[in-house]
Order: sequence, then C-alpha cells, then structure tokens
Amino acid sequence: MTQEGRMRLRTCLHCGWVHFAVTRAYAEAEVARFNAFFDKASPATQAAYGNRRSSIQSYEHCMRCNAQWTEFRDTLTEDCPGGCTLNPIIYEHVQGGGLNI
Repeated sequence: MTQEGRMRLRTCLHCGWVHFAVTRAYAEAEVARFNAFFDKASPATQAAYGNRRSSIQSYEHCMRCNAQWTEFRDTLTEDCPGGCTLNPIIYEHVQGGGLNI
C-alpha cells in the first residue's frame, strides 16, 4: 500500500494488463508461505494447484504475456476498469529502493 493507503498499480508495456506492485521481500515471503502450505497438502490439493510449488519467478513476469517486471509503467485510471482481477508483480523502484507497501 502506498502512503495514501492505496495499492501501487503497474501496467505492462507489452500487453496492457494491470498488476499490483509488491516488493521482492513481500513476494519471497508469499512464496515461502504458499510452499509451506503446499508441502503439507494432500495429493488432491496439490493437484488442484497444478502439482507445482510457487517460485519468485512467477512474481517477475506479466501473467499474460510474460514480460519482465522492468517493462511496466505506472497505471492510468483508464487502464483498468473496476472489478478486474489483478495479479502481483515485483516492482523495485530503482531510485527509491522500493515501495512502501
């Protein structure tokens, strides 16, 4: 979340999909949390998740076109209509060292 209490959104420069920004530290913690759950899950539950553990790489690319996290821009209001499902993307602000999420 930004200081205003709103998520920072990022738009893919290649396909236009909007993602919500997370820090690498946040993504790493989510990967570890999911993998701990997955490793203890039943085979049926693991199958429901595609029999795959999570990885930091899933946070580094656009969910639609696989563009790198570095190929995103700040989102404009018209980029994303209300009610859309958003996925996370790592966004490490080069000059500022990260986001206040």
